[in-house]
Amino acid sequence: MAVTAVHYVAPVVSYSSSRSGQASWYGAPSGTCANTWLPFGTLVKVTNLADGASTTCRVEDRGPYVGGRILDLSEGSFSQIANAGTGVINITMQW
Repeated sequence: MAVTAVHYVAPVVSYSSSRSGQASWYGAPSGTCANTWLPFGTLVKVTNLADGASTTCRVEDRGPYVGGRILDLSEGSFSQIANAGTGVINITMQW
C-alpha cells in the first residue's frame, strides 16, 4: 500500500486565562517574551487593545519590573502588533 497524501492538522490552542495591562519591548529573540509569574515555556496570545492586532510569544525570560507593565515582548513580536517607537501599549494577554 502506497501513501498518496499526507495531511497536517494544526493543533488548536485554547486559552483559559487572561489579564490586561501594559506591554513594552526589549531586545530578546523574536517570538519570545518576559513575564514575572507565568512558567517558562507558556504560550501567550497578546492583543493590542488600540487596534485588535495580535501575536503569540513564548515566555522565556523574567520581567518587566516596571509598575503597570505585565509583559515585555521581543522587539520582533512587538513590531507585529505596534510600531516599536510607540514604546508601551495597552494589551490583553491570554494563556
